[in-house]
Amino acid sequence: MPSYYVIALAFILGFALSRAATCTVAATDRWVNQGKLDWLFGLTVVASWAAIMLFLLVKWTGRVHLPLDIALNGQLFFGAGMMGLGAIINRACFIGTVGYIGTGKFSYILSFIGLGFALWLAGGKGLDLFGPITFLPRTTIEQTPAKQIALGLFGMIALVSLWLVLIKRKWTYVALITIGVCAATIYGTRPEWAYTALLNSFLQGQGLSVGKTVELAVVALFAGAIISSWLKDRFKPEWGGWKLALTNLAGGFLMGIGASAVPGGNDVLLMWTIPGLTFYGLVAYLTMIATIAVAMLIGKRFSPQSSPPP
Repeated sequence: MPSYYVIALAFILGFALSRAATCTVAATDRWVNQGKLDWLFGLTVVASWAAIMLFLLVKWTGRVHLPLDIALNGQLFFGAGMMGLGAIINRACFIGTVGYIGTGKFSYILSFIGLGFALWLAGGKGLDLFGPITFLPRTTIEQTPAKQIALGLFGMIALVSLWLVLIKRKWTYVALITIGVCAATIYGTRPEWAYTALLNSFLQGQGLSVGKTVELAVVALFAGAIISSWLKDRFKPEWGGWKLALTNLAGGFLMGIGASAVPGGNDVLLMWTIPGLTFYGLVAYLTMIATIAVAMLIGKRFSPQSSPPP
């Protein structure tokens, strides 16, 4: 039976994504070049509310899809590094890509084309870099003391975000909370809606979802982002130049290679894998951020602006 509520949640998710800074590349750039951690903290708010929502869904329904953990190995670090490298070449992670498309920068559509090509190659069409992924068993979301502590930390961050909204009147955090709640509900009940899973189903010829729910949800996501930008007078359609198109294609391809080595992409890591209290999700996401930060520092050091005068 199709779950049409996912379409409404996807629209709200896209709308909220255009109201807050949720791009990992932009947040890391703000940290590296301006010394400000507020956007990175915003990402922890998203993950925290997603974790709380997954926990509540488990307790309420008992039938929520939780991510399985995997062992840490070289493939994971390689994949996370490739996601970071691809994101900085693309000038946005996949969450940021949705935001850019929402503002009318349609060359970022090529990021998803590059992703699809990478998944096609990694699926046995000429690129066989990765071995099978071994998943670790799990029972409940808070099955170990470490996960109980992590859930408690997420709860504390969620309380801080509520304080920022109610006392400090920082309304951007309403969008961040909305993103976490909507994303966790969608991923927790329909994990096949993730772009990697959707593209893989197309590439494998599996056809459309029941009631076309997943496909309509993706359309609703971008519709929400576009309408949100339009209401703020930020929707300015443009295709960009060929250089941007090539970087979008190449960046999407590299992020796709990374997503083939590590289950899911950066949005899945932030809004489902980490909130689902998997250790590999946290390690992969931190590795991706570290890769982006190092690349930015290297670029800053060797850029013409940073060179000493003759």
